[in-house]
Amino acid sequence: MKGGFVGKYTQYARIPQSGLTLIELLIALVLGLIIVSAVINVFAGSTRSARFTGGLLSIQENGRFGVQALTRELRRAGYSADSELAPFDFSLTAEDELVLQEQKSTDCNGQPTPSGIAVNTYSLDVTTAQIVCRGNSASAFDMPLVEEVYGFRILYGVDLNDDRIPEQYVPFDSTLDPLKIESVRFAMLVGSDRPLRKNELEEIHMLLDVPVYSNTRFFYRVFTSTVVLRNRR
Repeated sequence: MKGGFVGKYTQYARIPQSGLTLIELLIALVLGLIIVSAVINVFAGSTRSARFTGGLLSIQENGRFGVQALTRELRRAGYSADSELAPFDFSLTAEDELVLQEQKSTDCNGQPTPSGIAVNTYSLDVTTAQIVCRGNSASAFDMPLVEEVYGFRILYGVDLNDDRIPEQYVPFDSTLDPLKIESVRFAMLVGSDRPLRKNELEEIHMLLDVPVYSNTRFFYRVFTSTVVLRNRR
């Protein structure tokens, strides 16, 4: 019995072990490369999609915030509890900037105002691509308000026949009467905070009555609003 058992065990132990052939190994490698390539493509596509979406969201957020901030300031322009106050100081105004004034103890920089009148200047800093605000205190400075802005245009709604309705919208001119302005129309060209295209694209953007040209990989959108002045007597 013992000898028969050893012989049987030896017979089973001599059965050859089968393994992967070269063809099977190559097939496995090819399948693995296909799977890895698919995963990389999915990841790259998701990254591009997230980058594109993030860029569009930055445009939307900056544009909406800019419109809301300037609308709020325009509606407060000209406020005075004591006497009539012009909403604008045209003696300090240049083209495509807003110089708004109201009765207030502090300016847009948070600094005390001379004689209790805040005179705030909103303009585009082309170097930093920001709309900035400068107050009229002794320590006034350019405070960033809206980022990624590449164009800023302003038109004034002029009342020509004293019916409190603007008959035409015109750019700034030193001969304009601040007390004849019933509304303001402004436009901002807001861009993405990162390149979103593979190649540069030449485009024309209309800022109210002025075309602005671009040829970059960035995306742009024009935000426009018309604000009726409230503090008119």
